[in-house]
Amino acid sequence: MTRALLHSLLVRQSLALKERFRARYPHPWLVWEPGAWNVSDGGEQNVAATQLPTEELRDCLPVGDDALCFELLQAMGAGSLSVGRASHNQLVVNDATVSREHLVLRADASGKWTAERVAEAGPTSVDGAPLQPGTPCPLVSGATLQLGEVRMTFHSAEDFAARIERAAARVVQSLGSSSGTARK
Repeated sequence: MTRALLHSLLVRQSLALKERFRARYPHPWLVWEPGAWNVSDGGEQNVAATQLPTEELRDCLPVGDDALCFELLQAMGAGSLSVGRASHNQLVVNDATVSREHLVLRADASGKWTAERVAEAGPTSVDGAPLQPGTPCPLVSGATLQLGEVRMTFHSAEDFAARIERAAARVVQSLGSSSGTARK
């Protein structure tokens, strides 16, 4: 399974590591953007590889503007990454509107990425254009993928680091303005 980290954690790492952040994370990312989380009403749900009863999940649904960031490491140069709701996927997106097997991501030896919809998958688009099963679609940094009602953004390593740095700058600015207010 591919590692997923919270956006807020990566912002804190960026503040601590400074220029070493880019060296630590020199790969592309897929970001599950904030939004409603559609937990199905059926018995148990996959949360990564862990099974939890739905009742326990209702009290811990994501809130605010935090995002889940998936590292895209394993497929660099060879192989593929499967994306879907089922726990056997490398990228697990536990949302009722995402198919058990929904999408395949591939990177060629030069680092160019494609997304391909799985035949049985529900609605899928890249930058608003519907994906047809079995037809790879090139991904460019900033591309928006829609899997059911889940919105994800593909980022190159450079663009992801810039996104994190912008968020870190907002945190520093808000801390500065709140400490200035507290002193008055």
